[in-house]
Amino acid sequence: MDVVVIGGGPAGMSAALVAGRGKKNVVLIDENKPRNAVTKESHAFLTRDNIKPADFKEKGRRDLLKYPTIAIKDGRVLEIKKTDQSLFELTTEAGEILQTKNVVITPGLKETLPAVSGIENYYGTSLFSCPFCDGWEMKDKPLILIAESAQALHVIKLLKNWTDDLIVATNGHSVFDTEQKKVFELNHIRLIEEKITELKGNNGELKSVVFKNGEEVERSGGFCTTVLDNSLPFIEQLGIEVNEAGYITADMMGHTNVKGIYAAGEITGPSQLIVSASQGHMTGVGIIADACEEAFQNI
Repeated sequence: MDVVVIGGGPAGMSAALVAGRGKKNVVLIDENKPRNAVTKESHAFLTRDNIKPADFKEKGRRDLLKYPTIAIKDGRVLEIKKTDQSLFELTTEAGEILQTKNVVITPGLKETLPAVSGIENYYGTSLFSCPFCDGWEMKDKPLILIAESAQALHVIKLLKNWTDDLIVATNGHSVFDTEQKKVFELNHIRLIEEKITELKGNNGELKSVVFKNGEEVERSGGFCTTVLDNSLPFIEQLGIEVNEAGYITADMMGHTNVKGIYAAGEITGPSQLIVSASQGHMTGVGIIADACEEAFQNI
């Protein structure tokens, strides 16, 4: 193969589409475990606003399969190694071995929700992680942000754009210093450091939050910060460079420090649907540009 794309999200599908249209033989391998599987709708993607993630993926796959140069396989890549012929050899969970000149890594991320009992019943319906993705739907409502680390400070600032009635709950953790707490007071944001014992609501719609001290606060929804897992075994196997946060370092054309290995989407840093699709597109352009440069006869 000319190109193997790992991951069938917006970044992977976009990279496969551009590379396939560039007359490269492309195989896209998709584990089919998207992070946004619980999400009812995706937003802020021009011409696809409010689309269901499953519909987005189905339409994307249909677009890819129009081209005889593109194939899709469901599966998981367990190992990638470089061969003596300057090719990459990929081994899948099913035992299939593929050889290719170029690999595009776009597997997305896995996330862990805050340790609050029952939170998964509300996540994706009335509790979200991205204000840009779901802030409009939650605008002007009494909201809660469940945040177990001080890194959530930037999310708090963003949420003030969509609501003036915001409570921040740290679920029993003490994560903000005295100065940060003063800033919350100045901006009329209540901070509750008690542990959350219960989320109340119906059919995924949050109604109230109960704390260990017995206090119950009415909320119509909110946001939470999640822990994102971007670990992949073959990143270390291939010596791919990562940044301080553990994300793959790639330029705007998807190049990593390893020739023939490209990366796009959330594996290079938390992203949004439309941004991941754009990164995948530019990675496909990078693959074609590199191939053309290599094939062209220069003096």
